[in-house]
Amino acid sequence: MAKSERGGNFVSEWFGQRIYPNVRLDIAAVSGSGFGQCPFLGDVLKARTPCVKNTNSAGVCSISSVSNGSRQDWLVCPYRVISSDIVSKGCQRIFELDHEVTPLPVSVLQNEGALRDFVDRVRSDGSGYLFFQDKLGGEISLPGTARSPELSFDITLVEIRPDGPDGFSVSRYGILEIQTMDYHGSYKSAVNNLRDGLRLHGKAFPAALETNLSRWAGEGIEGPNVANVFKRTFYQMMLKFRMAGQGSAAAGIVLALPRSVWDSWQPFLGAPEVEEESTGIMRLHVLPGTASEPPLNAFICVFDLDSGDDKAVSPVRIEHFIRVSPEKLTHHAFTVVPAHILQSLQTDESVLARIRVRLGVWWPAFHKRPARRRR
Repeated sequence: MAKSERGGNFVSEWFGQRIYPNVRLDIAAVSGSGFGQCPFLGDVLKARTPCVKNTNSAGVCSISSVSNGSRQDWLVCPYRVISSDIVSKGCQRIFELDHEVTPLPVSVLQNEGALRDFVDRVRSDGSGYLFFQDKLGGEISLPGTARSPELSFDITLVEIRPDGPDGFSVSRYGILEIQTMDYHGSYKSAVNNLRDGLRLHGKAFPAALETNLSRWAGEGIEGPNVANVFKRTFYQMMLKFRMAGQGSAAAGIVLALPRSVWDSWQPFLGAPEVEEESTGIMRLHVLPGTASEPPLNAFICVFDLDSGDDKAVSPVRIEHFIRVSPEKLTHHAFTVVPAHILQSLQTDESVLARIRVRLGVWWPAFHKRPARRRR
């Protein structure tokens, strides 16, 4: 069922189901009582939960694009990975635990049974873990001041410990950011195509989608807004990475980046080399003679959606955690990259050369050299 496309942007997952570049959609998951449900929010809440996106983008989890040269999935909804190992592994890394944990969304505590189970776990294990997110208990934010901006956290992880015979306390917190990508254009036409196709074809929808895949899943979708997303994310993450393990600030910070986004960031960071720091942890390459610095508990988690898997819902695959610091990232963004830019300015493809070519388009006589005078 594979489709090969040299270019174009397409909805790759709809309500969690893989539809591009291969149609692996389970019709039962998107029809009848299953229509409009988010499988990922439903999984973490243990209850049927509708997609939270608006009508024009309903069900769109990821977009397939070739902006980095090869076809990749670009995450456009953070809830796509809310029930994945990214949250559990991120929590383990942030709080430096030697065992896996499964943090719960704080909103489930309104259920008496879930609250009782969580309290029992905290008392028996000595700790328990919860998280806040926009639709799952609300965002936590750092208030702004006259000399600093307000900062909101995508996911705030909290460690709960017993405090006295009957009480509990928040001992530490951590920050997990999940990077999604903004796209130019609108998903409206593609979403309408998919919705109408499902309505008209019913159980035969997967076969009809296969036949009309490129047209239905790609109409009106333009490319990713890479530069703007990098600039916005880079500034905020420099501030948040600095907070990692600093006094009463966050115990740790994890920025979860889809592989497509990490690849798109390479020109902005000077394509830094990554090397192994310790088991399960990578780091940006350290040059010989570089002064050592205390490692921050701050990481970039690079992950991907395994589009090659035969399942209808593509598994989330964590590739590695990369320990970072504001100093190293700033060095790459503002020292390494400008050095490469200055070097490129010395070539025939310099800015002046491009200006001359562009002038010739609008001013043809510009390239005409005056005739030499005869002596």
